[in-house]
Formats: sequence, C-alpha cells, structure tokens
Amino acid sequence: MAGGSRPLAACDDRWVEYTARERRDAIRQLAELRRRLAAAEDALTEAHAAAKRAEEAYDAANDGFAAAEAALDAARTERAQAREARYAARQTYQRASTAADRLERRVREASERLDRMT
Repeated sequence: MAGGSRPLAACDDRWVEYTARERRDAIRQLAELRRRLAAAEDALTEAHAAAKRAEEAYDAANDGFAAAEAALDAARTERAQAREARYAARQTYQRASTAADRLERRVREASERLDRMT
C-alpha cells in the first residue's frame, strides 16, 4: 500500500475503468453526432431540391404572368385605338348627318320656291 488505506492497484483499476467508460461515452456521443450530421445533410439535400423545384415553379409562373401582362397591355392598346376610331366614326357620322339635314332643308326650300314660281 502506498501511504493510504487503499492499495495502489485498486486506485489504478478505478482510473482505468473511469477512463474506459469515458472513452466509450465519447465514442457513443461521436457516433450519435455523426448520425445526426448525416440526417441533417440528408434534410439539407432534400430542402435544396425542394427550393430548386419551388424556384422553377416560380419562374414558370412569373413567365406566365409576364405573358398575361403583355397580352393585357396589347388588349389595352387595341381598346384605346378602337375607342379613338369609334370617336372619329361618331364625329364623321355627326358631320354627315348635319350636312344631310342642311341639304334636305335647302332642297325643301328650293322646292317651295319653285312651287311658288309656278
């Protein structure tokens, strides 16, 4: 015995046992961390693939939206041109109607004057 009430060998055995237990725990913790890392990497890969699919879906929807906006802009332009043509046609009709009314009145007046001459 070395100065104490315990034999030196027993102390060394406990230290070896403690160190071995500590090492086994560390190995288990490392294995668990590696398993969790692998799961996290798998989740990251899946999330990346999902993000890529979502980005592609967004791009397709955005392209469709841009095409719809372009079609709407074209339809608005066409409507504006049709409105201008309608306004011009109404103005032309109004002028023609006024001219026809005046000519009709002049024909009637000339006819009445001719009737008075006879």
